[in-house]
Amino acid sequence: MKKFFSYSASVLKEDAKTRRKIFISRVFAIAGTALLLTFMMVFARAVEFSQFNLFTEWKTYLTIIVLAILTTIIISTLFVYSMYINDDTSNANKILPIMSLAIIITYVLAIAFGRLINIYVVPLTLLSLLIASLIDKRVGIATNVLMSQAFFLSYVFIYGTDMTVAATSALITSIVSACFLIIYVDKARTRVSYIVAGIVVAVCTAVIPMLINLISADNPDAYTILMSGMWSFVSVILSVALYMLILPIMEVIYRVDTPFRLSELSSLDSPLLKRLAKEAPGTFSHSMSVAALSELCADAIGESSQLARACAYYHDVGKLKDPEYFIENQTGYNPHDDVIPEVSVSMIVSHVTAGYEMIKAAHLPDIIADVALEHHGTTPVNYFLYKAQNYTEEDVNDSEFRYPGPKPKSKISAIIMIVDTVEAATRANKNTDDPEKFREFVRKLIKSKMDAGQFSECDISFGDLGKIEDILVRAIPSMHHERIKYDIKKKA
Repeated sequence: MKKFFSYSASVLKEDAKTRRKIFISRVFAIAGTALLLTFMMVFARAVEFSQFNLFTEWKTYLTIIVLAILTTIIISTLFVYSMYINDDTSNANKILPIMSLAIIITYVLAIAFGRLINIYVVPLTLLSLLIASLIDKRVGIATNVLMSQAFFLSYVFIYGTDMTVAATSALITSIVSACFLIIYVDKARTRVSYIVAGIVVAVCTAVIPMLINLISADNPDAYTILMSGMWSFVSVILSVALYMLILPIMEVIYRVDTPFRLSELSSLDSPLLKRLAKEAPGTFSHSMSVAALSELCADAIGESSQLARACAYYHDVGKLKDPEYFIENQTGYNPHDDVIPEVSVSMIVSHVTAGYEMIKAAHLPDIIADVALEHHGTTPVNYFLYKAQNYTEEDVNDSEFRYPGPKPKSKISAIIMIVDTVEAATRANKNTDDPEKFREFVRKLIKSKMDAGQFSECDISFGDLGKIEDILVRAIPSMHHERIKYDIKKKA
């Protein structure tokens, strides 16, 4: 007992030490990022005006420290907020690196374009779009408001208060345009359609600096007013263009799924899917059916239908390793007839880890790899378990006939597990003629997963399961209906 308590105490101590290290490293990362941003802006001014004597004045360092502290507070607020609303714990460690890199890239570009061209051209909308796509739309909107103010506050203090009107105009334009573009970011199916949306937003928001400049001077200059609108238009288009250029790079670096990335992954031109269609056509057909049903189920419970479709397409790619061992790919010969049940089950269950490794090697988003690993959870392969039990009078250890897990950790994984099971079982039984009996059949399959504790690690609710059941009961019969047999006879 003493050993147990001493072990528990040491584990808790190690956990506390680990958390403290993580906290300290995050504090230094945020403070370092804030200090770098402020220093870059001061250094840019020194280079532009050849004022390197600035770094001999105590006021310069005071300005850097104060602005860095303010920026640290703002970035910390955004980080805490993003951790608070983020449901996907697997991506928690990516949030701060993504946020820091996006802020640094945007600041560098904003300083460069703001000083080389015009303050209205600063592409601050880029930052909020990257955060909205890679972390969360709500964090993107908060980032839009707070970091835009942080940038222009620093800009005014470092370059002078005579820039206040222009900075305010650019600030309001940036906030308004980013809000509309963030709202539309997951509605655009392609990058081209999003660029078109960017042009529309740019035209509409160009009026903001024009109105501000109209009342900011006693004798408004028509040229200045028109140019402020034009540069504002350029700023939004530039932000969207840079977003389209930088986003794919950050998608690959951090293995994050975005609407555009998911749309591209759902293309049947993907190398893995082309291999699946060629080498395991039965599995490919099954995956297409699971994808169509999963998309409907995800939409019904408020999850991303695009993500569900993409995950379903790839959930069985591990069967490429030994496609002939899976019944949907067999054309007469069954290799399981020549091996013992233990070998058969090892070939069957290995497809989840093989799929996980293939997806990781292809640099696809982590969520797709996780679904491939989790979609069978820790369920047993009953057919071979019963077969092994019939071969011996001794007790068979059923743990050797189970999938390795883990259990589904997200609603998308749970959806794929349910749809995969129901679709395969329906193909085998073809019992969709009686609606009531089919509903009972679907409900029994879902309940078996629930009773086995397969949903214990994800937050799917009874209400969600009921909606999924309704979708499957309505949709599957139409997918498996019998076609009319046409018997056309030639007239004599």
